Amino acid sequence: MTKVKGIYRGNTIELLEPVRAKDGIEVEVIFPELSKVKRDQSFEIAMKKELERMEKGFHLGGGPYYQSRDELHER
Repeated sequence: MTKVKGIYRGNTIELLEPVRAKDGIEVEVIFPELSKVKRDQSFEIAMKKELERMEKGFHLGGGPYYQSRDELHER
């Protein structure tokens, strides 16, 4: 038994890697549950949003009321 991944498009399945088999051989195809696929997609979308948020960062306050380095270390 050989396990191969493929992509389903328009009632055909495109295999992602070559397979050595005779033409006309009967195969069995198992589709994942749609709810799992949707869950995976929503996870990816949420992850992208969080990564964008991390890149942008958060304004945590701070401002002009902090003293400069020279003011803190008068010579």
